Amino acid sequence: MNAVVMDISRLVERAHCPTPTGIDRYELHYALWLNERRKRTASSDALQLMETPPFIETGYRGAVSVGTDRADKLISTLNNRWATTELSVSQAALLEKIFAAIDGKIHWQADTAMQGGKSRSHKLRKFAHMVTTHFADRPRVPHGTSFMHVSHSRLERTSAFSWLKETGRNGIFYVHDLIPLSHPEFVRPEEPERHRRRMDTVLQHAALVLCNSQVTARALRTYAQERNRTPPSIAVLPPGVEQCFLDSPQDMARPRTPYFVTLGTIEPRKNHILLLRLWQYLAERDGPKAPRLVIVGKRGWENSHILAMLERCPALPGLVIEVPGLEDAALARLVSGAAALLAPSFAEGYGMPITEALALRTPVIASNIASHREAAGIDDAIFLDPLDGLNWRAAVDAITTSPPRRNRGSVAHRWDMHFGDLEALIESDVAARRYSAQRAPRRALTMPIGAIS
Repeated sequence: MNAVVMDISRLVERAHCPTPTGIDRYELHYALWLNERRKRTASSDALQLMETPPFIETGYRGAVSVGTDRADKLISTLNNRWATTELSVSQAALLEKIFAAIDGKIHWQADTAMQGGKSRSHKLRKFAHMVTTHFADRPRVPHGTSFMHVSHSRLERTSAFSWLKETGRNGIFYVHDLIPLSHPEFVRPEEPERHRRRMDTVLQHAALVLCNSQVTARALRTYAQERNRTPPSIAVLPPGVEQCFLDSPQDMARPRTPYFVTLGTIEPRKNHILLLRLWQYLAERDGPKAPRLVIVGKRGWENSHILAMLERCPALPGLVIEVPGLEDAALARLVSGAAALLAPSFAEGYGMPITEALALRTPVIASNIASHREAAGIDDAIFLDPLDGLNWRAAVDAITTSPPRRNRGSVAHRWDMHFGDLEALIESDVAARRYSAQRAPRRALTMPIGAIS
């Protein structure tokens, strides 16, 4: 079995966070998979395991070893915090409060304190960690070992990955999107150049690139052609659905008032303004009888016009509920009881909330973009132009007045299927073999069979 070394820089960076982002989930699942993989090979490849560090971190000058005990403790802590399927006492209380606000029993006040920037103590810890890694030992990685990097974290430090060229190691990178390059209007001014450096690092060192969607894979190939680079082998390997979204939870009383949910950081790309304008209209037309809108996500950047509506529009209090973040178990219960999930984004690399909602049999209204159609697969969803407010209003009205019959949950792609496909890739010649995962029925139906390479 081929040895694998994984970069867990993102988990180190995000160790303080109470809830994960989508990419956080990826890196945690991959870290858990690698630990399990190492246990399976402990008897047959004991010597190689002793020589190969399982986890590393990328510093400013290059790779830094992460001690096995430290890595195991970090992975275990984050798994217990992020991946639990049980509803904690605090999250149950928060969910009950949200449900009470939906039914108008209490006045909802968003906890904007949770929206603030990084604390001073976190910044000090980050600085101390940077100093420590500067003097840390460099890992000894045997020739032929596969190097795995599944987030975009620190890829902009192109020179820090130059060690990969020294002994012919196989680089396996996961690319989640190229939105900063394809849609620079939706990111901070410095982000396109940073993302360009990230993608250049990938193209320089990858034997294999994994992508979450055909949309991302096509964008990467186009970028490689624009840079006059021969693209590496590319495989489309969508994420698995978290376990709590696979089993519709029924252990809490749902609100009587219909409500809709939208998930994602509050920033221009997510198009929250469309929904807030819609709910302003519904408030003026229907008053307190209007359905509720629950916005789940932290506040991002360039959102002053959105926050102005959230905080100052007199029509929205009581109808729009802003929740900075929820753990997966609570989020699954919230989405499961919703009239529909709303996803009006202008651009996405994939569309994980759509896949999760459909697994829970919750109807979906989404912007008509390729990544959303790919995430939905053969399941029913309503796709609308993200600028067509009238049709979004009609779709919300239709679901509110005549809720659709909820069909059986979709055949969701599971993480064990994801890693089964990944093992086949790693054990093949990743530098030369063309591969398209075919185990997931929905993927086989919605994606062209054959590699993108």
